Amino acid sequence: MSERKRTRTQQAILHAAKVLYEKNGVGNVPFDDIAETAGVCRTTVFNHFADAAELQQALAVAEIGELIEFGEESKLKGLALIHALMGKLIDDTANYPRVMARLANATILGGESGRVSEIERLITRQFEQEFGESLANNGGSAALLAQMTMGLYYGQVNHQLAFGLPFEAEQMRKQMRVMLGLLLSGVRR
Repeated sequence: MSERKRTRTQQAILHAAKVLYEKNGVGNVPFDDIAETAGVCRTTVFNHFADAAELQQALAVAEIGELIEFGEESKLKGLALIHALMGKLIDDTANYPRVMARLANATILGGESGRVSEIERLITRQFEQEFGESLANNGGSAALLAQMTMGLYYGQVNHQLAFGLPFEAEQMRKQMRVMLGLLLSGVRR
């Protein structure tokens, strides 16, 4: 199998898993269903992923990778890029709330902390471009702002889940803009 075909097949499997996990719950989807939805045989799924844990890990890597790729390829810079990154993350979360909450939990507890740190570093660079030395003059740092920004996202997801609120992308993006604005209100340019 060519590398291109292998990649396309793996992407189809990951997409099928994401859709089915959202519909039925992450722990309630057999490989047979994933294979059928992806249009491949069960053996093909096992050729790509040894078990459900490995597939879920690959899904987390793919989700985080897409966000990093978006940030690195974007022509946006500074706060505009940070807002766009958070918007993309929120859109994915609104479309797949159960899956994204589970993946966020897995990354927090260890699975993909290395990739998550890449997102924080990307956000840190944007805060450095946006605010430069004024952060240090206020006793803060771009890295701390990036950490707090990711915390806002995790807190927002937790709030939606804890209170049984719907995951509406537009409303969540507006809330994120307000929260970021409040966070940054003390930072001078």
